[in-house]
Amino acid sequence: MKKTIITGALALAAFGGGLGLSSCGDFLEITPLNGVVVENYWEKKSEVESVITACYYEMQNADFSRRVIAWGEMRGDNTGETSDLMNEKNLELYNFFTNNITPDNSWTSWSAFYNVINLCNTVLYYAPQTQARDGNYTMDELHTHEAEVKAIRALCYFYLIRSFEKVPLVTTATIGDDESFQVAASSEDVVLDFIVSELEWAQQYIWDRNYFSADREKQKGRFNKQSVRALLADVCLWRGDYARCEELCQGIIDEKLADYATLQADMAAGNLTQYMYEGDVTLYNGYPLLNASSSDAGSMDYPYFMIFYTGNSFESIFELQYDYEDRSAGNEGVTFFYGNHDSNLKMGMLSAATYLTNQGANDLFSNGNDTRLVAATGYDGSTTSDSYPICKMRTYPIESSGGGVGIVVRSTAENWIIYRLTDIMLMQAEALAYMGGDENCQKAFDLVQAVNLRACQGVSRLQYDEDEIKNLVLDERQRELLYEGKRWYDLVRMVRHADNPTQMMSTLRSRLQRKYTSGGADAVARIGSLHNLFLPFCQTEIDVNPLLEADQNPAYSIY
Repeated sequence: MKKTIITGALALAAFGGGLGLSSCGDFLEITPLNGVVVENYWEKKSEVESVITACYYEMQNADFSRRVIAWGEMRGDNTGETSDLMNEKNLELYNFFTNNITPDNSWTSWSAFYNVINLCNTVLYYAPQTQARDGNYTMDELHTHEAEVKAIRALCYFYLIRSFEKVPLVTTATIGDDESFQVAASSEDVVLDFIVSELEWAQQYIWDRNYFSADREKQKGRFNKQSVRALLADVCLWRGDYARCEELCQGIIDEKLADYATLQADMAAGNLTQYMYEGDVTLYNGYPLLNASSSDAGSMDYPYFMIFYTGNSFESIFELQYDYEDRSAGNEGVTFFYGNHDSNLKMGMLSAATYLTNQGANDLFSNGNDTRLVAATGYDGSTTSDSYPICKMRTYPIESSGGGVGIVVRSTAENWIIYRLTDIMLMQAEALAYMGGDENCQKAFDLVQAVNLRACQGVSRLQYDEDEIKNLVLDERQRELLYEGKRWYDLVRMVRHADNPTQMMSTLRSRLQRKYTSGGADAVARIGSLHNLFLPFCQTEIDVNPLLEADQNPAYSIY
């Protein structure tokens, strides 16, 4: 963690205000670094804004974006291995994929997340001093900036706590070489309590989502009240605070319903500006979603096109903004794991799990009307292959002249969506399912069916069954959120929230074994206990911070 302020500062020099904030290229022009931070920077509001911009930039960097996929998606059952993954030079990653994880595996490194956390801590330390110096920097603006970085920091800690269960809770900036960098790990409850308190505070002061209404990249790409509520709902769902999660999700859905009403009124009045950006929205079971039957569809899947290709659509709540022109490598998490933008759809380290593209009558995508499998993998049921690429975000499907499905490779970098409306709807459905009762379970089904109806072109085959409602929600989340970095955390919740978590581990192992073409029995056997749901502390971190050794995950303490 000692290096975080340096790496963060380097990011400032490279970024130059990609979110439309002030340029920060002058940050490293004065040396030494400590002198820059203490004496020659933090004089103006624009400099605070530049560092906040750098926080988002750091979340777009390769080490961060790749681990979001490795920790949240690769460990789940949606992905299969490719020849690149099994190449000897990628042995560490292959071991990670097969759960042969040891503390010396670099994929357990959390440094990219603490880089962002330290930038946030630095803003929180210096911004009040800047406000006292800059007469044009109001106290309200200061609180708004503090709320924004607290939300960013909370998101980073949420990724960490879901992946490691306990982590060092660092809330002070790492600035000088004379400081102690050794911090013991805090328990899950302590970190989650901290996250909740930070987000509750941030809700009061952060931007309203319409503050940047003229700039959709900022409106959807920076934390605001709505995205803070989405993150808080996710945290509440993780820890089993179902009533609070349900309430927060309902508030977001109500806001989207109000947006839908405004959009409809604007269209009736002939004002189509918002319609052009938001998309064609209609109601499914009373919930506003992009219209799968839209006459504006330039592809066979209009919602997919608007959500993943155009980006920042009506359904978007928070997504990291990638600019292909400024960052030619694009989203390096997607290109590394899923593949690049070549016309031959070259695979990355991962492919679609084979069982997903061998669907029978009772399988996940048994409804032939469901467009999500072909959009995510290119598999349309008319051809067979041993391996299908992960197409989601990299391509969009079109109807070919022969009546089949064609895939067009996009030529621009894809945003990474952290929260969108159907995710919120299915969060609420999960909370209601675990709350139980006829009314709650019926509403949970209505939410799931709404998402399913849109994806299945208005022909849903789902049947209400109160006893199966939890599995119904879990399956719909898998279909809807394929390859979006959610699956592993969904499966962990399934285990931890079960009446008998140890027994549910066998269900988890059977789900995971489906994705392996060979060696699956050994791979899932390595998830022998609840502790194996979480990663070990990386040995390099223990080497520089011996306080961590006492709290090493017991599943890995033998190494």
